[in-house]
Amino acid sequence: MTLEETFYLSQTIASVAVVGSLVYLGLQVRYAERAQRGIMQQGRADRTAHAALTLAQGGLSSIWHRGAAGDTSLTRDEFAQWMLLCRSAFLSGEDSFMQHKAGLLSDAAFASYVAGVRYYMSTPGLRAAWQVGSAQFGREFVEFVNGELARAPLVAPPDAYELWKARVREATAPAP
Repeated sequence: MTLEETFYLSQTIASVAVVGSLVYLGLQVRYAERAQRGIMQQGRADRTAHAALTLAQGGLSSIWHRGAAGDTSLTRDEFAQWMLLCRSAFLSGEDSFMQHKAGLLSDAAFASYVAGVRYYMSTPGLRAAWQVGSAQFGREFVEFVNGELARAPLVAPPDAYELWKARVREATAPAP
């Protein structure tokens, strides 16, 4: 084998190694992106579950329901609790909005968030809380929420408790 043939053979081997390395790198980047999206979704789910468990404690669930309904008989302390609960929800929403904008939150997960915005922001108390506290958030997020408010009708969402009881009665009713 001549020196020239050896050179060409080594260049061929090096080219194959580079292509193999690029394929491997591409697979690793793809895996890392999926792992990152999974971590972001898990964080979002943990944050939402934590918020739900917080609301389930003590009298916070009562304050949440009364605040959402726009019950103006809330005391100053209850109002402060209500606004802190809303701020927490709005911060979580802003995080979901920013993650989606950055490409870290899937369209399906963001659609789920938007459905929640439309559901909860249909109540007078949350709309009022947003109007009181929206100055604490970034311009793009404020524009997004205000746009959703314009699309969401101001109506009381269905009474989940009564709906649940009706479904239980249906599930336990004797078969015809």
